[in-house]
Amino acid sequence: MKQAFLTKFYRSYWQELCSLLRAKFGNGPPDPEDIAQQAFMRYAEAELAQPPDNPKAFVYTIARNLIIDAHRVQSRQEQLIDDIFAEVGMLPLNESSAESCLLEGERMQMVERAVASLPAKQQELIVASRLRGETYQQIAARTGYSLGDISRNIERAHTAIQTMLQAWEDGQQQSMVQQREYL
Repeated sequence: MKQAFLTKFYRSYWQELCSLLRAKFGNGPPDPEDIAQQAFMRYAEAELAQPPDNPKAFVYTIARNLIIDAHRVQSRQEQLIDDIFAEVGMLPLNESSAESCLLEGERMQMVERAVASLPAKQQELIVASRLRGETYQQIAARTGYSLGDISRNIERAHTAIQTMLQAWEDGQQQSMVQQREYL
Protein backbone atom coordinates (compact mmCIF):
# COMPACT_ATOMS: atom_id res chain seq x y z
CA MET A 1 0.00 0.00 0.00
CA LYS A 2 2.84 2.40 0.85
CA GLN A 3 4.51 1.59 -2.49
CA ALA A 4 1.31 2.36 -4.42
CA PHE A 5 0.94 5.69 -2.63
CA LEU A 6 4.57 6.61 -3.28
CA THR A 7 4.30 5.78 -6.98
CA LYS A 8 1.13 7.81 -7.41
CA PHE A 9 2.50 10.68 -5.30
CA TYR A 10 5.76 10.75 -7.26
CA ARG A 11 4.01 10.79 -10.62
CA SER A 12 1.57 13.50 -9.62
CA TYR A 13 3.99 15.83 -7.78
CA TRP A 14 7.45 15.36 -9.33
CA GLN A 15 7.01 17.85 -12.19
CA GLU A 16 5.40 20.43 -9.89
CA LEU A 17 8.25 20.06 -7.38
CA CYS A 18 10.85 20.52 -10.15
CA SER A 19 9.06 23.68 -11.27
CA LEU A 20 8.90 25.03 -7.72
CA LEU A 21 12.59 24.36 -7.15
CA ARG A 22 13.55 25.94 -10.47
CA ALA A 23 11.44 29.04 -9.71
CA LYS A 24 12.87 29.42 -6.21
CA PHE A 25 16.52 28.37 -6.72
CA GLY A 26 17.17 28.59 -10.48
CA ASN A 27 18.38 25.97 -12.92
CA GLY A 28 21.27 24.91 -10.78
CA PRO A 29 23.61 23.71 -9.79
CA PRO A 30 22.31 21.61 -8.22
CA ASP A 31 19.92 20.46 -10.90
CA PRO A 32 16.27 20.75 -9.72
CA GLU A 33 15.41 17.35 -11.22
CA ASP A 34 18.24 15.67 -9.33
CA ILE A 35 17.20 17.34 -6.09
CA ALA A 36 13.55 16.35 -6.61
CA GLN A 37 14.63 12.75 -7.19
CA GLN A 38 16.75 12.76 -4.03
CA ALA A 39 13.91 14.31 -2.03
CA PHE A 40 11.48 11.57 -3.08
CA MET A 41 14.08 8.93 -2.28
CA ARG A 42 14.58 10.38 1.20
CA TYR A 43 10.82 10.52 1.70
CA ALA A 44 10.48 6.88 0.64
CA GLU A 45 13.33 5.84 2.94
CA ALA A 46 11.98 7.77 5.94
CA GLU A 47 10.65 5.54 8.68
CA LEU A 48 7.85 7.80 9.85
CA ALA A 49 5.62 6.69 12.70
CA GLN A 50 2.78 8.63 11.13
CA PRO A 51 2.52 9.95 7.57
CA PRO A 52 2.82 13.75 7.34
CA ASP A 53 -0.37 15.76 7.07
CA ASN A 54 0.94 17.49 3.96
CA PRO A 55 3.30 15.17 2.01
CA LYS A 56 3.92 17.85 -0.64
CA ALA A 57 5.20 20.31 1.95
CA PHE A 58 7.27 17.58 3.58
CA VAL A 59 8.98 16.60 0.29
CA TYR A 60 9.47 20.27 -0.63
CA THR A 61 11.18 20.86 2.73
CA ILE A 62 13.47 17.88 2.12
CA ALA A 63 14.30 19.24 -1.35
CA ARG A 64 14.94 22.75 -0.04
CA ASN A 65 17.28 21.38 2.63
CA LEU A 66 19.14 19.32 0.01
CA ILE A 67 19.68 22.46 -2.09
CA ILE A 68 20.89 24.41 0.94
CA ASP A 69 23.31 21.59 1.80
CA ALA A 70 24.59 21.48 -1.80
CA HIS A 71 25.19 25.24 -1.75
CA ARG A 72 27.07 24.95 1.56
CA VAL A 73 29.32 22.24 0.15
CA GLN A 74 29.95 24.27 -3.01
CA SER A 75 30.68 27.37 -0.94
CA ARG A 76 33.16 25.44 1.23
CA GLN A 77 34.89 24.06 -1.87
CA GLU A 78 35.13 27.51 -3.45
CA GLN A 79 36.49 28.94 -0.19
CA LEU A 80 39.07 26.16 0.01
CA ILE A 81 40.20 26.90 -3.54
CA ASP A 82 40.36 30.64 -2.81
CA ASP A 83 42.37 29.90 0.35
CA ILE A 84 44.83 27.77 -1.61
CA PHE A 85 45.22 30.54 -4.19
CA ALA A 86 45.69 33.15 -1.45
CA GLU A 87 48.16 30.96 0.40
CA VAL A 88 50.47 30.85 -2.60
CA GLY A 89 49.82 34.51 -3.46
CA MET A 90 47.74 33.93 -6.59
CA LEU A 91 44.70 35.85 -7.78
CA PRO A 92 41.43 33.94 -8.08
CA LEU A 93 40.87 32.78 -11.66
CA ASN A 94 38.04 35.23 -12.30
CA GLU A 95 40.36 38.17 -11.53
CA SER A 96 43.16 37.17 -13.88
CA SER A 97 44.39 38.69 -17.13
CA ALA A 98 46.14 36.73 -19.90
CA GLU A 99 49.57 37.83 -18.67
CA SER A 100 48.78 37.03 -15.05
CA CYS A 101 47.37 33.62 -16.11
CA LEU A 102 50.70 32.80 -17.76
CA LEU A 103 52.62 33.89 -14.69
CA GLU A 104 50.23 32.00 -12.43
CA GLY A 105 50.75 28.87 -14.54
CA GLU A 106 54.50 29.20 -14.07
CA ARG A 107 53.94 29.86 -10.38
CA MET A 108 51.79 26.71 -10.08
CA GLN A 109 54.56 24.69 -11.73
CA MET A 110 56.95 26.12 -9.16
CA VAL A 111 54.55 25.16 -6.34
CA GLU A 112 54.34 21.62 -7.76
CA ARG A 113 58.15 21.41 -7.88
CA ALA A 114 58.36 22.75 -4.32
CA VAL A 115 55.85 20.18 -3.05
CA ALA A 116 57.67 17.41 -4.95
CA SER A 117 60.93 18.41 -3.23
CA LEU A 118 59.43 18.00 0.26
CA PRO A 119 60.01 14.86 2.35
CA ALA A 120 57.30 12.23 1.75
CA LYS A 121 55.61 12.82 5.12
CA GLN A 122 55.34 16.57 4.52
CA GLN A 123 54.02 15.97 1.01
CA GLU A 124 51.35 13.63 2.34
CA LEU A 125 50.28 16.07 5.05
CA ILE A 126 50.24 19.22 2.89
CA VAL A 127 48.21 17.46 0.20
CA ALA A 128 45.75 16.09 2.77
CA SER A 129 45.35 19.42 4.51
CA ARG A 130 45.53 21.96 1.69
CA LEU A 131 44.24 20.08 -1.34
CA ARG A 132 41.78 17.58 0.09
CA GLY A 133 40.67 19.93 2.87
CA GLU A 134 41.05 17.40 5.67
CA THR A 135 41.21 18.72 9.22
CA TYR A 136 44.17 17.89 11.43
CA GLN A 137 41.89 15.59 13.44
CA GLN A 138 40.87 13.70 10.29
CA ILE A 139 44.51 13.35 9.23
CA ALA A 140 45.48 12.15 12.71
CA ALA A 141 42.70 9.55 12.72
CA ARG A 142 43.76 8.29 9.29
CA THR A 143 47.55 8.34 9.76
CA GLY A 144 48.09 7.90 13.49
CA TYR A 145 50.27 11.03 13.65
CA SER A 146 49.81 13.37 16.61
CA LEU A 147 48.18 16.76 16.08
CA GLY A 148 51.42 18.50 17.07
CA ASP A 149 53.43 16.43 14.59
CA ILE A 150 50.94 17.23 11.82
CA SER A 151 51.01 20.93 12.66
CA ARG A 152 54.82 21.09 12.76
CA ASN A 153 55.26 19.22 9.49
CA ILE A 154 52.66 21.28 7.66
CA GLU A 155 54.28 24.48 8.93
CA ARG A 156 57.70 23.26 7.78
CA ALA A 157 56.28 22.35 4.38
CA HIS A 158 54.55 25.70 4.10
CA THR A 159 57.78 27.53 4.98
CA ALA A 160 59.80 25.51 2.45
CA ILE A 161 57.25 26.18 -0.30
CA GLN A 162 57.15 29.90 0.51
CA THR A 163 60.96 30.07 0.50
CA MET A 164 61.16 28.41 -2.91
CA LEU A 165 58.42 30.66 -4.28
CA GLN A 166 60.14 33.76 -2.96
CA ALA A 167 63.42 32.72 -4.60
CA TRP A 168 61.57 32.11 -7.88
CA GLU A 169 59.79 35.48 -7.66
CA ASP A 170 63.07 37.26 -6.94
CA GLY A 171 64.50 35.58 -10.05
CA GLN A 172 61.46 36.68 -12.08
CA GLN A 173 61.86 40.28 -10.93
CA GLN A 174 65.58 40.23 -11.70
CA SER A 175 64.81 38.89 -15.17
CA MET A 176 62.28 41.68 -15.79
CA VAL A 177 64.82 44.33 -14.69
CA GLN A 178 67.40 42.89 -17.08
CA GLN A 179 64.88 42.90 -19.94
CA ARG A 180 64.05 46.58 -19.29
CA GLU A 181 67.72 47.49 -19.22
CA TYR A 182 68.27 45.67 -22.53
CA LEU A 183 65.44 47.60 -24.19
